[in-house]
Amino acid sequence: MDISTLLGDWFSSSEKAEIEPSLLAYVLLYCSKNATGIQDITTYLESYWETGDAVCRKKCVELLAAIVTPSQSSLNSSAVNAITQFICREKYKEPGLVSCWINIMSTLVHTEVIDLTNVIQLCNVLFNEITITKLSQQTRYKVLLALGKIIDTYSSELQRSKINFIEGFIHCMDGEKDPRNLIVAFALVRAIIERFDISRHVEDLFDVVFCYFPIHFAAPNDTTLDITTEDLKLSLRQCLSATPYFAYYATPLLIEKLLSTTGSAKRDTMETISLCAPAYGAHAILPHVHDLFDALTKEVYMGTDATMVHVALETIHNVVSTLGTGISIANIRDPVEKSIDTLLTQCIERLKEPELKNARSAAFILRAVASASDPACTSVTHAVLPIIYQEYRPTDPPQRRKAVLNILTELLIASKKLYGSVEDVGYDRDFQTPLLMYKQQILQVFVLSLIDPDTMLQQASLKGIHEMVLMKQFLNKEEMNITVSHLTRQLGNEDGHIRNLCMTTLKVISKLLPQSIAEHTVPVVLCELADQTHGLGNYQGALAVIQTLGVHPALFKIVICPLLEKLNYACSHIGQDNSVYCHELAACILAIYQATKKECVDIGHKKILPFVLNGCISSMIQSKWYLDDHLIETYAMMLAITTRLLQISDQKELIDNIWKIFVYGQYENQVYKQIKITSKTSHLAAQLFTAIVGNCHKNVQLPVGDITEFLNTLLEAALDSDFALSTTLSKTIAVVVNKWMNEQILNYIYQATQQRLSPLLHEIDLNKKKTGFNIFIWLIKALVMRGHPYGFELLDSVVIQQCGSIDMGKDAAACFTILLHDDDFILCKSAHANISILYKQRVFNHCSNTFIRKSESADPQWPEYQTNYLLALLYMLQKVPSQAIINELPKLMMPIILSLSSHDVNLIVLTLKVTQDMIPNAQATIVQHLGSFIHALLRLTRFPDVQVRLLALDILFRVAQKGKSDILSPFRPSVVKELTSALDDKKRIVRKYAVDCRERWFAIKK
Repeated sequence: MDISTLLGDWFSSSEKAEIEPSLLAYVLLYCSKNATGIQDITTYLESYWETGDAVCRKKCVELLAAIVTPSQSSLNSSAVNAITQFICREKYKEPGLVSCWINIMSTLVHTEVIDLTNVIQLCNVLFNEITITKLSQQTRYKVLLALGKIIDTYSSELQRSKINFIEGFIHCMDGEKDPRNLIVAFALVRAIIERFDISRHVEDLFDVVFCYFPIHFAAPNDTTLDITTEDLKLSLRQCLSATPYFAYYATPLLIEKLLSTTGSAKRDTMETISLCAPAYGAHAILPHVHDLFDALTKEVYMGTDATMVHVALETIHNVVSTLGTGISIANIRDPVEKSIDTLLTQCIERLKEPELKNARSAAFILRAVASASDPACTSVTHAVLPIIYQEYRPTDPPQRRKAVLNILTELLIASKKLYGSVEDVGYDRDFQTPLLMYKQQILQVFVLSLIDPDTMLQQASLKGIHEMVLMKQFLNKEEMNITVSHLTRQLGNEDGHIRNLCMTTLKVISKLLPQSIAEHTVPVVLCELADQTHGLGNYQGALAVIQTLGVHPALFKIVICPLLEKLNYACSHIGQDNSVYCHELAACILAIYQATKKECVDIGHKKILPFVLNGCISSMIQSKWYLDDHLIETYAMMLAITTRLLQISDQKELIDNIWKIFVYGQYENQVYKQIKITSKTSHLAAQLFTAIVGNCHKNVQLPVGDITEFLNTLLEAALDSDFALSTTLSKTIAVVVNKWMNEQILNYIYQATQQRLSPLLHEIDLNKKKTGFNIFIWLIKALVMRGHPYGFELLDSVVIQQCGSIDMGKDAAACFTILLHDDDFILCKSAHANISILYKQRVFNHCSNTFIRKSESADPQWPEYQTNYLLALLYMLQKVPSQAIINELPKLMMPIILSLSSHDVNLIVLTLKVTQDMIPNAQATIVQHLGSFIHALLRLTRFPDVQVRLLALDILFRVAQKGKSDILSPFRPSVVKELTSALDDKKRIVRKYAVDCRERWFAIKK
C-alpha cells in the first residue's frame, strides 16, 4: 500500500482518531527513505486540510507534530521550509491545536538548517496570533526555550528585520507566574539587553520585569522543584542590574520599597540596590543618596538581625563606591564628600560615646564607607581619626579604651580592604592610605594598650596591630622590628588567646621579614629550650611558636641548626629524665621539616641526615643519646623525607654509605657488630636502614652482589628476632620485593614461602606461627600493591585459610589493616613504591565473596569462625574507598546485619563505624535490606556497651536525616516507639542522642 492510500484510509476513518504506531512507523520510514518525504507528507496534509473537517485538520497537525520530532536530525532546509509554510497558514486558530503547533515550531527552531525567513514567519505567528497565557506551563516553557534559541542564533539579523522582536517577547513573557518559566524568562531578558538595542523599549521591558519585584514563591508540597526563592531573586536582580537604562525607572521605586518594606522584602531590596548601584552609576544615585543612607543606617543602628545588618553595610559600601565613579577626576571628591557628609556627622556624634552599642554600629558604617573608594576613605580618615585619637585617654576605664581600639581597628580593616593587603596576590594600587598621616598616633594608642595589664585591652590591641602588619606599605622596617619586639614579649603571657594572637601576627611577619623574627623572636624562644647555658623553661610554648613560624622556608633555615643543637643536648644530657621533652622537640623539628621539605632539601641532606645518622650510630656504639621507640620512629621519618626528595645520584651515594654501615658494620674505619641490621639488639639500625632503602627510587641499584642471599639474610634474621625487629626487617624485604622485583627475586620468594614460611603456620609454638604469618603479610602487601598474581595466590592460601583457625583467626582478619593501609613511611607513592591502579579494590573483589560465603555457611557451634570472617570483611570495608563499595552494598547487607547481631563487641563497633557514613548515603541501593538494618540498630540501642548504643543512635539519626520520606515512612512508627527505652537510658549522653534521633524520625512525613 502506498503512502497516499494509507493516509487516505486513516483520514477517512472516523473510528481511527488516534495515530496508530504502525501508521507512524510507516510514515517515518517513508520520510527517511525518500529525499522529499517530508515535503510529500506536507503536500498530502495540505490537501486533506483544505477538504476536511475540524477532526481531519486536527489529525493533520497531530500527525505532523508526531513526524517532525523524531525526524529533527534529518530535516533539510527544504523540509523545514515546507513545514513552516504549512503550519503558518492559520492552522493555529483551530482549537486544541496550539500545543502541537508549539511543538513543531520548537523542533524547527532547534534545527541547524532553519533560515531567517522561516524564523520570522514563526515569530510573527507566535507574537501576533497566539495567546501565550492560555497555554499550559510546559508549552509556555517550550516557547521560552525556542525564543532563547532564536536569540542565540539570530539576534543581529532580527534587529535589521522588520519584526518587533522585543515587543513580541514582552507579549510572551507578560503574566508568567511559574518559577521554572520565570528563571528562563529572566535569562532571556538579560540576553536581549546584551544583544539588542533596547532604547525604544526600555520602559516596557522594565515594566514586565519589575512587576515581579520583590519576588517570592513557596514550592508545593507535592512537587520537587530544584528552583528556590533565592534563585528567582538573584535572577530578577541580575535583570534589573543588566543595563543603566533601567536606572531612571528603578531607582525611585527601589528607594520607595526600601522605606516601606520590612523583613525579607527589605533585604531583597537592599541586595538589589547593592547590585544595581554600580550598573546605574553615580548620576542616577546622587539625587536619592540622602534618603538611601538614612534608610540603610537606620537598619544598621536599629536592626537586630545580623544578616540584615550585614546586607545594609554591604549596600552602603557599594553605593559609596558608585559615587566615586562616573565623575571627572578633577571634581571626584566633591560629590563623594557632600553625599557622605551627613552620614559622617551622625557617626561622629555616636563615636563620642565609644563604649555604647551605637558607636560600634557607627564604626561598622565607617568601615563600609571608607573601604569603598579613595575619596571616601580620605574623608572618613580626616573627619574621624583626630576625634577618635582624642577619645583615647590612658586614665579612662579599660572598657572605654577597648571600644576606641575597636573603632580604630575597623578603620584599619577598611584601609586594608581598599589599598591592599600583603597577603593579596597580584593586587596593587597606586594610591596610599590616608592613615599614613596619623600612623604615629595610631601606633602610640595600640602600643600603650598592649603594655596595659588589662587582658581584654591587650587582645583588642593585638587585633589592631595584626591589621597594621597586614596593610600594604604601612609599617616601615624599623616599625616592624619594634612591633616584633613587643609581640615577642607577649609570647610569655599567661593568656592563651593573647599568645595565639601574637603568633598569628608574627607568622605574617615571618613571611615579610624573616630576619626580624630571627633577631628578636628566635633568641627569646630558644632560651626556653635547654642547652649548656640555659635550663629547661616553658618549652611547650616555645615549641608552639617554632612550629607556627618555622613552616616558612626562610625561618626554617634560620632555626634548624640551633634546634638540632638543642635536640642533641636533650638526648645527650636530660633525655632519661625528660623523655617527653625530647619527644616534643623532635616532633616539632619533624613537623616544620615536613612543611618546608621541598624548599629545604639541601638543608635536610647536609644538616638533618648527618645529624640523625651520626647521632644514632654513635648511640648504638657508645650509648651517646637517649633513644626510645618514639624517638627512633621520628628520626626514621626524618631520614625517609630526606631520602625520597634527593636526586637519584645522591640517593645512590647514600645507599652505598648506609650499606657499608648497616649491612657490613663499617663505621669510621672500624667494624661494629651491633650496628648491623641483622643484630638481634639493633632495632634502631633496622629502622634507619629501612627508612632509607624504603624511600629510594627504584632506579637506584642496590650495592649487593647476590640479592637473594641478602634477602635470605634478612629473612633468617626476621625469623630469629623479637616481633618488633622482625616486623621492621619484614618491611625491608617487602620494599625490595616491591621495587626491585625480577625473576631471581621471584624464584627466591617461591622457595622461601614454601620451604621456610609455610611450615611455620603449622607450628605448635604460637609465637613462631605469628612471626611467620607477619612476614607473609608484608610479602603479600608488596606483591598485591604491584599487582603480582602470586600475591593474590598467597591471599587465598595464607590469609583466608588462617581466618578459619582458632588461634590465628583474629590476627588474620586484622591483617587487612596492614595490607590496605596507606603508609606514609614506606610502600607509598611518595616513597617511590610500585602501586598498581585500584589495588585495594582488586583485593576487596578477590576476597569479599569468599568471606561472605564462609560467614554465611559457618558452623553455628563454632561462632568464632564466623566472627573472624566477618571481621576480615569489615576491616577491608574500612580501608577500601566508599565510592567503590556502593555498587556492592546489596550483597554486603546480609553480612553487615549478621555482624550487628553478633555478641562480639569489637565486631559490632567496627561494623557500626564502617557503616556510619556509607549506608545513610546509599539508602536507595539497599531498600530491600533497610528494614532489617534499622531493626538491628534498634536492638543495639539497648546493648550493654555505651559506645555501641551511641553509634547505633547516631546511624539511625543519619538514616532519617539523609533518607527520603517515601522510603522511611513505613519504619517511622516502630522506630519512634522503640526509641522510648533509649530516652530512659541511665547515661545522659545516650538520652541526648535518643532525643535528637527520635525527633528526626518523628519529623518524617507519613
